Amino acid sequence: MSQSLSRRSFLKCAGSGAVSLAAALLTGVSAAAAQPRVMGQPALLDGKAAVELLGYAPAPGLGGVLVYLSVENLSARTLPVGASYLHSRDVSTLKELYSLDSGVTARCGGQSVPCGSFAAPLYAENAADASAFTLNLAAGRGAMLHCFCAVPEDWEALELSYRPAFAAGQPVEFVVRRDADAVRLGPVPATPAEVGSVVDL
Repeated sequence: MSQSLSRRSFLKCAGSGAVSLAAALLTGVSAAAAQPRVMGQPALLDGKAAVELLGYAPAPGLGGVLVYLSVENLSARTLPVGASYLHSRDVSTLKELYSLDSGVTARCGGQSVPCGSFAAPLYAENAADASAFTLNLAAGRGAMLHCFCAVPEDWEALELSYRPAFAAGQPVEFVVRRDADAVRLGPVPATPAEVGSVVDL
């Protein structure tokens, strides 16, 4: 069942994930478990960032799905979280879309599938974090990763692994469930040329 979320609700969900993660750390519970996380289960990446799966939206025009991950910088330093959303404005083909790299890889049915991704700041006033190449997330700020993954029509689960340039340790992994994780967080492009319109900053 699809779930429609306003941008305010999205920001609230992303923020609550970071709070849940902080609480887990304070109580001594490991937040970077080896097991893949599902929607609503934040994970700690390399002791520097909280990452959470927010859901996915079908993208039939692109032959797959659009998966949303939130990233909160918990460190005191700027983190390069992924390819800048500015790259998306130059996309016109699927090949160009899947060449966008933010450290996200995907598997479906035990096989690697094409996955292109870029990062965008959560707030317009933070757009200055984005250079022409990389989104450099300042301390305490959040971003959303837009991950476009090719999947077969009969897919049931999609495995995502996120290891950005700043992560020296193990990546964080998530499982996207077709029957449980569909959301509506904004417009979904129908063609590669429309990918650049997903982020309005």
